[in-house]
Amino acid sequence: MIKLTKTFLIAFSLLAFLGLMSHEAVAQDMDAKIKKLEEIEARIDAKLKKLEEMEGRIDAKFQAVAAPAPSVAGVAGEGMPRGMPSTTVAGAAAKNGKDLEARVRQLEEESLHQVIIRGGWTHLDRAAESKGGVLGGFTGPKNDKDGWNLGTTIGVMLFKDPWFDNAVLGEVALDYTQINGSTTVLSGLQRSGKQSLFRVNVAPKYRLDSLGALRPWITPIGISFLVNSPPSDSASYLTVGGTTGFGVEYVVHRNVSLGVGFNYNFYEKSSNRLSTNHLSITPYIALNY
Repeated sequence: MIKLTKTFLIAFSLLAFLGLMSHEAVAQDMDAKIKKLEEIEARIDAKLKKLEEMEGRIDAKFQAVAAPAPSVAGVAGEGMPRGMPSTTVAGAAAKNGKDLEARVRQLEEESLHQVIIRGGWTHLDRAAESKGGVLGGFTGPKNDKDGWNLGTTIGVMLFKDPWFDNAVLGEVALDYTQINGSTTVLSGLQRSGKQSLFRVNVAPKYRLDSLGALRPWITPIGISFLVNSPPSDSASYLTVGGTTGFGVEYVVHRNVSLGVGFNYNFYEKSSNRLSTNHLSITPYIALNY
């Protein structure tokens, strides 16, 4: 019995010793793994620190490059402040690009130039009369002051005014007017005839395009060349004077406008001894292109 107890105690001690040895080995293994994890964590922290340093250097270089951009973009972006973030600069540049594209499309869609076909009524300030002479031209009480006219105008867009974005055009107009009257021939007899006026005008036109489809316009002053037939007492055919006028048109289609114009032409009477100042009222159709 004593032997059996002693043997049991020895076996239990061996088992306890082996258990302690196994626990100590497990603890050492855990300590090694923990230490290894700590080393890995330290290396990760070091790499993260390096990444943060690299990110800081990249941000500094990017800011140094992006800092001058507002001075360039300010021209297109209507004066952006210096030091504006790059995202704002890029957004403003993109907006300006879209605005520019929209303006180009608008200009392409706009009809910049015109060809006008017109006809209407002409009224002389005074009926033609002669002071005598062989080539008496129009004489007597039968001369009219009113007649009809036909004409055409070519208008070319010069520029848009910088304040209201209205059109400034340059126009060349050709007009023919016929007025009933009487003529004096070499024998001194009076016969019925026609007074013809052929006019060439060169003038600027200011047109209010900013009002939409309804477009009033004005011709402040221009040059007018008039050929009168038959000639006056001085046998002069050509008279140089001035022209002015105003009117309004309505755009019924991008390429078609309807309007009416009032035009007054004045000349120096002493150049041909004949009053040829006249007012023309002309409805017209304009082809826009």
